[in-house]
Amino acid sequence: MPDNPNETCPCGSGKTYEACCRRYLQKGLQAPTAEALLRSRYTAYVRGDLDYLVDTDFHEVDKEATEAWMRSTRFYKLEILKIYKGKPLDRKGRIEFKAYFTENGEKRVHHELSDFEKHKGRWYYSGGLAAE
Repeated sequence: MPDNPNETCPCGSGKTYEACCRRYLQKGLQAPTAEALLRSRYTAYVRGDLDYLVDTDFHEVDKEATEAWMRSTRFYKLEILKIYKGKPLDRKGRIEFKAYFTENGEKRVHHELSDFEKHKGRWYYSGGLAAE
């Protein structure tokens, strides 16, 4: 996806890409909160930025499988339902969200409770549970 800093950020914040997630994906800044990391990771899925997803995951990522899945998927909406923790001074965070996407042309919704951990001052995605 072309890098247009003036477009609306895909994460749904209402800000421009430049004022929101681009600073984490393109400029190497660290997300200050679990929410900022979730939003930037969602944007990485939208933009097909596998390296950012790998770099911000606490666990090893199956790059080949993730890349193949990303080629068949188009994300179009992020809905954050509840933020439990994950502020700048927290060490852990949990966020409930829904990600809307099409996979091979079929509309789907991924509803998850995501966990985040701060390690050496940096937030990472540490896992998630499918929610009902």
